[in-house]
Amino acid sequence: MKILLYNPNTTVSITEKLYETAKLVVSGETILVPKTADKGFPYISTKVEAQITGTLVLEKIAEIHSEYDAIIIAAFGDPGLIAARTLFNLPIIGLGEAAMLSACLFGKKFSIISFTNAMASWYEESVELLGLQSRYAGFRAIDGVNLSIDKIQSLQKKSLIESANDAIDIDGGEVVIFAGAPLSGFKKIVQNKIRVPIIDCAEAAVKQAELAIAMNKNIINKNKLPPKISIGIDKNLSELISHKTNNG
Repeated sequence: MKILLYNPNTTVSITEKLYETAKLVVSGETILVPKTADKGFPYISTKVEAQITGTLVLEKIAEIHSEYDAIIIAAFGDPGLIAARTLFNLPIIGLGEAAMLSACLFGKKFSIISFTNAMASWYEESVELLGLQSRYAGFRAIDGVNLSIDKIQSLQKKSLIESANDAIDIDGGEVVIFAGAPLSGFKKIVQNKIRVPIIDCAEAAVKQAELAIAMNKNIINKNKLPPKISIGIDKNLSELISHKTNNG
């Protein structure tokens, strides 16, 4: 099976971090291909950026979907995920959704820990979209920190651990998710400092992608939406929406 690990941020170092973490848990028969967005934002941190990125994600998937058995949208807020699943017949996995669903395997309530409060409402909308409000202990982030993406894990280790432990002690979190692609691999660094299970988003996404491929094998592919013409939309995406090309 061939899985695309698509980072919709344009920062290559984030893709490398995701890939280095995810490749450690892939099955022997899986080919995992990392790819960085060639247009968009260095790091998606607002709902406006996510909305724009969602369209760019659809354009990219329309261009290359026939090369893969599954695609991972590797940003925690899952930009373009729901629309992509409506358009394409191969499994589409969201980094945030995979982490939250996996967290439910290990405890009744999960906490989301990030490095900026700008993400709070966006991530909480993701929780609501999945219908997991009753399993959600809350969101915590480091306050007032503005760092290069590459320095978050090394310089903010102590603060992130403190946020996670507060989520456990105060909010009642039984599982911790370190949210955001830049925190991929952070689990193995801090596992002995946190007394509850930690979910790594990249690990969760690649294992769910493998599962989805296995479960999707006997599903009949068909167009999910009626054909519609468009003006000025990306050519590959336009042809797919108009049914000129196959969506499987």
